[in-house]
Amino acid sequence: MAELALIRTPQGLVPATDADRETILHWKAGQVIHGKFTKMRNAKFHRKFFSMLDLAWEYWEPAGGLVPRQELRGIWGLAKYFEELNQRPGQLTNAVEGYIAKLEADRADRFPVVDKSREAFREWVTIEAGHFHLVQTPDGVRREAKSISWANMDDTAFEPLYRDVFNACWRLVLSAHFETEAAALAAADMMGSYA
Repeated sequence: MAELALIRTPQGLVPATDADRETILHWKAGQVIHGKFTKMRNAKFHRKFFSMLDLAWEYWEPAGGLVPRQELRGIWGLAKYFEELNQRPGQLTNAVEGYIAKLEADRADRFPVVDKSREAFREWVTIEAGHFHLVQTPDGVRREAKSISWANMDDTAFEPLYRDVFNACWRLVLSAHFETEAAALAAADMMGSYA
């Protein structure tokens, strides 16, 4: 079920963020949407959080192709283990790089188009920020982003979430595009136009 925030304007209800707008665009015109609505106590925090995420999302360019980071770690870890076992550091580097390139090419043939998703990005950054819980699946244990219930979140709960998610955005994306954290925050403020 989608969770979104709306702002009451003289023209009616409008999406509060780009992520909310994207959710609404998936619904057909004339479609009836049912929901339970509550007035948010901290709408400014909601907009601040999502403008920062939107900024990071705009600058983020997917890298690594169709070989996830966990799989790469496993491949390189196994190669390093065999190199240490044989006391030949670097011996398998070319073979591993070739194998990864082949994996990427094979998967690109099977899955030629991969969409860049705001929601998937938000979940990824939230997990990278440490706000996740572990779930057991048939494929094993995986990390799942914690739900963010804005209606129930006060300043005390918001601050660590915002700080941790900003730090993850800075470390993973924004530091490559801004000189300082303050410059990135200022750009997010301008993007959110709530300041």
